[in-house]
Amino acid sequence: MKILEKIKTLYQNFKGLSTISTAILITSGLGALFWFYMASAMDPDSYGQISYFIAIAIIGSRISLLGLGNTMMVYTAKGVKIQAPIYLIAILGSVITSLVLFFVFLYDVEISLYVIGFVIFSLITSDLLGRKQYKSYAKYLISQKIILVILSVSLYHLIGLTGVILGIAISFLPYSFVIYKEFKNTKIDFSLIRSRAKFITNSFANDLTGTFGGYLDKLIIAPMLGFALLGNYQLGIQFMLILEIIPAIFYNYLLPKDARDESNTNLKKVIMLISVALCILAITLSPIVIPVLFPEFTEAVPVIQILSIAIIPFTAATILNSKFLGMEKTKFVLTGSIILVTVQIPSIIGLVALYEINGAAVGILLGNTCQAIYLILSYKFLKNKKQ
Repeated sequence: MKILEKIKTLYQNFKGLSTISTAILITSGLGALFWFYMASAMDPDSYGQISYFIAIAIIGSRISLLGLGNTMMVYTAKGVKIQAPIYLIAILGSVITSLVLFFVFLYDVEISLYVIGFVIFSLITSDLLGRKQYKSYAKYLISQKIILVILSVSLYHLIGLTGVILGIAISFLPYSFVIYKEFKNTKIDFSLIRSRAKFITNSFANDLTGTFGGYLDKLIIAPMLGFALLGNYQLGIQFMLILEIIPAIFYNYLLPKDARDESNTNLKKVIMLISVALCILAITLSPIVIPVLFPEFTEAVPVIQILSIAIIPFTAATILNSKFLGMEKTKFVLTGSIILVTVQIPSIIGLVALYEINGAAVGILLGNTCQAIYLILSYKFLKNKKQ
């Protein structure tokens, strides 16, 4: 009987993880297939252009979120009814940002729609994770990705490159009804925001530095090397995103757990071992696979190999960021993100001039490594301080 009870407990503990894992694996798989199809349908120059404009849209989206995604997840997990004021503030921020981008980019509506849609969908899924509504989270994530693939591929063949971004933007919008229901059923209490201003400010700064670290490289490479080399570089980034699936799955599962101070030490060790194995696999297979599947993108091979190594410090940083956010020690997360950006961006600028896109990949590796070292040392310091 005790064995059966242990199995039942184990199943209950990891039921949410299996649901999240399935959803992220399916959506990441669909996303990877979509972007690989786009790479096969486009030349490197067009692929570079798409990645450039999406980078701008994502930076705008993250600015609009104001750090409220993690705030939603952490405080919803703690039982705080913070959803309504967060939705209102973030949506207003996204509207303002989208209007700025609309006029800057000569009335291209797709980038503006992307910002609004991304903010809405990010907050809704953060709310679901905080409430531990893993099945709903999975349904939303998978259905959004299916809509994205169908719309973007169809619109690309109808109207060209613009259709890809427009399809992504529209795919976020069907879930807006959730926010309407929240406004209808919940009082907007801004005191819940004011009393957590420090957490939100640090979370926003962390979001910004993380976003700049992840997307500013495209804005640097395009004017320095052109869209064709950016396209090769972006294909390498796409492979890195596949390797980041494992940390992403566990981050979404671990953060609400860490917010409730639940121990997951053994699980975190397993995540690190998986990341090392994936790194070795990617380094070994990329020279074989890329020339066969993407003959126009052979310059992406060394980029993929370098970025595969970066997945190890990235995973370590992801695990520790979850721990610090759960403890509400946001200053460590913020400092780590600042270190990443201050090392990565100057490294990319300097190394791109010398080694082109391979230099940019080395810059990402250096930034992630420095961030991980800082977070590990900080966590050890806090642990020793407690003892």
